Amino acid sequence: MSDFGSPVRHRLFGSTVLLMTYMFLSKGTAQDFTKALIWSTYSSAGQPQLKLLYGNPATYVPDMANGRNGSYFPYYYTLSSADVGIGALDMQYSESYIYFTLNMELRFSSQLIPRTGTTSRKANIAALSNMVTGISVDWVSKLVFWSDASYQRICMLDYTTYGYWRPVVDTNLTSPQDVAVYPQQSFLFWSDIGAKSVIERYNLATDDRKIISSPTLQGPAKLVVDFANQRLFWLDASAATIGSMNFDGSGVSSWPPSSTFSSISSFALFQDYVFLGRNDSNVIYIYDRNQQYKANITQEGKGIIDMTVYSQERNPSVDSPCAMGTGSCAQFCITVNSTQRRCLCGMGFFLASNGVDCVTKPMQIDKFLLLSDVRLYNIFQISVDTGEVRTLTINKGVWPDSSSLAFDPFKNYLYYFDKRTLVIRRTSMDGTVSTTLPNVTSALGSDITSLAFDSESQVLFYVDYILQTISAMYLSNLSSVTVYSRAGSKPRTIVLDTSNRLLYWSDCGKNTIERGSKSDLNTSRMVIVSNLNACAMTFAIDFQNETIFWADASGTIEKAMLDGTARSVVYQDPNAAFTGLALDAQFIYIAASNKRQIQKIDRNTKQLSNLTKILFTQPFALLYYPADSPPAVKSASVGSTPSSDSSPVSLTPSSADSSGSSTLTPVTIIIVASVISGAAVLIAVFVTVGFVVAKRRRAASRKNSPPVVIVNPHPYETLNGDRRDGSDPRVFSNEPSYATEILSPRYLSIKYPSGRHSILPPPYEDGREYAIIE
Repeated sequence: MSDFGSPVRHRLFGSTVLLMTYMFLSKGTAQDFTKALIWSTYSSAGQPQLKLLYGNPATYVPDMANGRNGSYFPYYYTLSSADVGIGALDMQYSESYIYFTLNMELRFSSQLIPRTGTTSRKANIAALSNMVTGISVDWVSKLVFWSDASYQRICMLDYTTYGYWRPVVDTNLTSPQDVAVYPQQSFLFWSDIGAKSVIERYNLATDDRKIISSPTLQGPAKLVVDFANQRLFWLDASAATIGSMNFDGSGVSSWPPSSTFSSISSFALFQDYVFLGRNDSNVIYIYDRNQQYKANITQEGKGIIDMTVYSQERNPSVDSPCAMGTGSCAQFCITVNSTQRRCLCGMGFFLASNGVDCVTKPMQIDKFLLLSDVRLYNIFQISVDTGEVRTLTINKGVWPDSSSLAFDPFKNYLYYFDKRTLVIRRTSMDGTVSTTLPNVTSALGSDITSLAFDSESQVLFYVDYILQTISAMYLSNLSSVTVYSRAGSKPRTIVLDTSNRLLYWSDCGKNTIERGSKSDLNTSRMVIVSNLNACAMTFAIDFQNETIFWADASGTIEKAMLDGTARSVVYQDPNAAFTGLALDAQFIYIAASNKRQIQKIDRNTKQLSNLTKILFTQPFALLYYPADSPPAVKSASVGSTPSSDSSPVSLTPSSADSSGSSTLTPVTIIIVASVISGAAVLIAVFVTVGFVVAKRRRAASRKNSPPVVIVNPHPYETLNGDRRDGSDPRVFSNEPSYATEILSPRYLSIKYPSGRHSILPPPYEDGREYAIIE
């Protein structure tokens, strides 16, 4: 994207002039840089451009009408040839910003400094839709509103941080075309074309919604607020007319239909004049408000896409508690009047009881997905049962551009790589604890495309796609070592099998999926699946059924057994750019960077459906919790791959051992219930459980008897007997050297004297003895 002022010739008002930079002269006086007509167009070569005609129309329109055209010509701003699809425009006067869309996405804002004629490119705002049809800037509350024809909604974004956004209205819309805001009265207007075309008014302070247009309206497209006269203008191309009305829908006035208006795509109000543009012509027509034609501007280019006006008249000073920052609101501040404001919260957040703060907390549920969105700069928790979405406040004030995730369910830590700061962060799910891990960035930069956390050894594995390596960070001393590097290999995604001490990875250099012992990947590597259609961007493993699922860059999801056999296609979408895949027993959950919802595929019927109603921007990494627990095997020597006939570690009901092992004897269990009026009502429950634990343990008998754990049915009571310090008080073991802990959601953690560690899933019964077989 280039600055203003590249020397290009423009044909303007019938004359050819050399476009100059920084300062233009008109009749020997400096151009008025406090006002400008701005329009989006394409150059003759097809490059998207913004053009700005500075000056007061009260001066230059009469000059143009009298044939004095050659003194007026615009600045231009040529965008990159890759920035196609330039569209809707608006501006913010005090900070001199132009906001515009590209590819029909709300993507960029560009800073304009009128007096020097220079410009600097602002960072991407967001890509929250693939069909933004109109935008409007609230300069008081510092918000950008947009109409989204693709997902039939009106949304808003905080443009000071680009971090918070929320749908304003997402019901009873057909194809919203444009949006306009009048912050002095908290009014938001939009036009909607469908079976019944309407213009609606929404009160942001009270949520009152009202249709204000006439039933005879045909096809309202562009909306413009007349701030000076408090009227709303609209362009109805279907009726070939321009109309206006008061904000309550009264006082309707329309111009007589004209063939000129049938192809008008944009218009702007500037003082006493109406500027009209056509997307099939390089002419801008100028009328006065009495519908009298005055002049036209002929510019070199291909069509007028949209227009707006840069002037303080369009952003008048407004007394508002939102004028400074967010007016003490944590996220969104809506002006009610000069002394009152309303606070709102972004997607995934909830307004706290104090009416100011925005809060979110992780859902306390047994099954959920974790999702990163690299354009919303956030991480979300999604219920797989309901599709509910929560925004995780993982690091206050930092919006992560995270392309990779890992989760430690035992300490409730989330690990993610922040592409904006090139660091790996560790944070608690509720955001109360956050740590930046040691720098993993090389001189070449880093792109950590995948993370996998080994809870057994407290090691974080990560893939650096730039360095083409797999590394391990030991959290005990925060040191990192490279564990895999091979010529021609480009590891992309990793998955851990902790019980079998294996690491699986996809290789984009060879289009394979491979595995190896996590302690020695280079020498133990084994190709599981080869000849992939394209790189496996993401994959997940069903350990219980020994099946691997992967999604490749061609839009294909396949599966195979862990030995590579029985390979088959599960689902295909050539238009999907898959970035995340997760599994549970019934569904395959998929994320694609060019799809806005998280979807799921029924593993039996292969039917596709949407999991979430909320639309994301560019969903990326996807994790499922609780992860499928791989069958544990006997300890294998370091560097070797466990054999297939190894016996699993399991919890099995234990028979009482008469030679001195622990015994459990229920003393009394009394439950009294009564049924009243057909409804079961529990009147009294008396439960008394006694545990008799043998104190005399001879070394020989303990050596010959398997260790035993007893799950305490009373989590807040201490069991009688010797309990190893540090173990979970809800679990008792007759072997003090076995540390035990119950993990949410009801997983039993057992650490063996040998140092091995297992996570044993339910079901298990409270109060029952289980023998551990290692």
